[in-house]
Amino acid sequence: MNEEQKQRHFLKYVAGGVAASVLILTGLGWGAWTYAEKYNGVIAPNVFIGALDIGRKTPEQAREILQKRTDELLTHGVNIRFNGETKNLPLSTLIGSDLIEYVNFDLDQTLKTTEFVRHDANPIINTSKILYALIRPFRTAMRFTIQTRELNQSLHALFASEEHLASETSFLIKPAGTDWDIDVKPGVSGDQMDEEIFAKSLSKAFETLSTDPVDLIRTERKPLVSEEVARQEVPIVRAILMAAPYRLVYKQEDGTVDSWKLSAHVLATLLIPTPEGTVSMDKVAFNKFLEPIMKDVNVPAQNARFEIKGSRAEKFAESKDGHIIDQDKLFQDTLAQITQGSTNPIEIATIIEKPSVKTADVNNIGITEILGYGISNYKNSPKNRKLNIQNGVNLLNGLLIAPGETFSLLDSLKPFTLANGYFPELVIKGTKIEPDIGGGLCQIGTTTFRAAMHSGLPIVTRQNHSLVVSYYNDPANNNPGTDATIFNPAPDFKFTNNTEQYILFQAENIIAKQELKFTFWGTSDGRKGSYTPPVVTRWIPYGEKIVQTSTNLKPGEEKCQEAHKGADASFTYTIENPDGTKIDKIFASHYRPLPKICLVGIDPLIAITNPETPTP
Repeated sequence: MNEEQKQRHFLKYVAGGVAASVLILTGLGWGAWTYAEKYNGVIAPNVFIGALDIGRKTPEQAREILQKRTDELLTHGVNIRFNGETKNLPLSTLIGSDLIEYVNFDLDQTLKTTEFVRHDANPIINTSKILYALIRPFRTAMRFTIQTRELNQSLHALFASEEHLASETSFLIKPAGTDWDIDVKPGVSGDQMDEEIFAKSLSKAFETLSTDPVDLIRTERKPLVSEEVARQEVPIVRAILMAAPYRLVYKQEDGTVDSWKLSAHVLATLLIPTPEGTVSMDKVAFNKFLEPIMKDVNVPAQNARFEIKGSRAEKFAESKDGHIIDQDKLFQDTLAQITQGSTNPIEIATIIEKPSVKTADVNNIGITEILGYGISNYKNSPKNRKLNIQNGVNLLNGLLIAPGETFSLLDSLKPFTLANGYFPELVIKGTKIEPDIGGGLCQIGTTTFRAAMHSGLPIVTRQNHSLVVSYYNDPANNNPGTDATIFNPAPDFKFTNNTEQYILFQAENIIAKQELKFTFWGTSDGRKGSYTPPVVTRWIPYGEKIVQTSTNLKPGEEKCQEAHKGADASFTYTIENPDGTKIDKIFASHYRPLPKICLVGIDPLIAITNPETPTP
């Protein structure tokens, strides 16, 4: 074989090798692309939300996995370890038919973070990302919000007997003839829960969707004021008391002056030592002292309100400015007066409140026709629920919603107090039965939601109720899906008046039919609002009955909250504009299953705590 033949032979082998390599690479590439294509519409492999693997699942399957775990957490609560003992912290409370949850898991936002993970429009990049996912897991945290104040209150109540609260140094003041006997009670250090560390630990558990117990850390808290410093302040206290009484005065618009006495005996309950060597007052106690004065002085602002008579809107309340006591300023003014030895009258400062809807602005409000209405039925509601519903109707009827205003239902119904007309209901909280205020307001939220949709208004904030409850089933087909829950401070229900005229909120309680009818009046711009009857895509059975012992009931007595089956439902809300364009929005709702939960009374002397028994 000559040199030329050798060269040809070599090139033949090289060409064959290159061809084979190309075929192999093409095969590998084709295989990788084919493998990656399997994940079109499917979450990439090795994707985790917290501890849950949702890789290789469709978004719908991933949602069901997350929903099941969050439902379990909300139903069974969180086990808390503190001082060698484990107890269960409930994450929800059932007030009548309204389930109030102190944690809101945001499945939509959480799943959005995984939607495009390891995916790309470019097929080459998409394939490389899918292959990369096989060796590099992607982890993200569950999104959620917590009602911290309510959970902390439940936490302290749960471990009340194990917590040894610190006490502050205080004055012991007793009258002694024309003088005062003033002593100092030293503060005591205490061991109590570290709320900040607990919040971080609880957040970590929710982020990872862990069902493991959360540890509660004990922290030592010392008094802020020493006994020695407090004793140095005793002469100041005596001087303040000897100069009493002081006078708080308020000048009315007609020139008359109202006066209230701040006596030495009252001050004896208010004065507290400070680390700076001066004297202050207990602010909570001072505001309590002000409560009867605020009832006399405070006048809330009054919006112009209208009612429908026939087909006309007629004014039944003029707008008026209001004023409320400036509690912070009055506290500082009072403290300055008494510590400086002045006995001059202490003028009560007020803050002017302006109505949001003024008579002058709505003399021509343009209310000419019905925009839409919503109805709901509250048949077989207990007495106090009916009273709360009627109170909500009274507060809403006649309200005017300005053009461009985002209407907040919570703001219109606050405060949720006995003084504002609300009634309590007995509810199960963990292993206790306690009164809570405001049951029935989800009926108000649901009816308002339906009225807003039938009026073609944009919905800003809406959250469905957590349970399937007959009161909220849609009148079209008796299915769940078109309800809206509210609870202070969240969730709220909000919509925007994006018309060019005022909207009048007419709230009616048709007692004979046990039905609410909310009608929105205004000037139509030609839009039409409607929604499809809700469709239930899945019914979810509830679990086994949960029984817990309680020392709040008589031995053998049983109190239960009924079971609720869960469901997934949806409907489409459509706004048809005057120009013929349409806006469709799908509202999807998940209602979690809740087993029957019973408390059985036992003798406190033989009570046995079972921390593994879950509570709602």
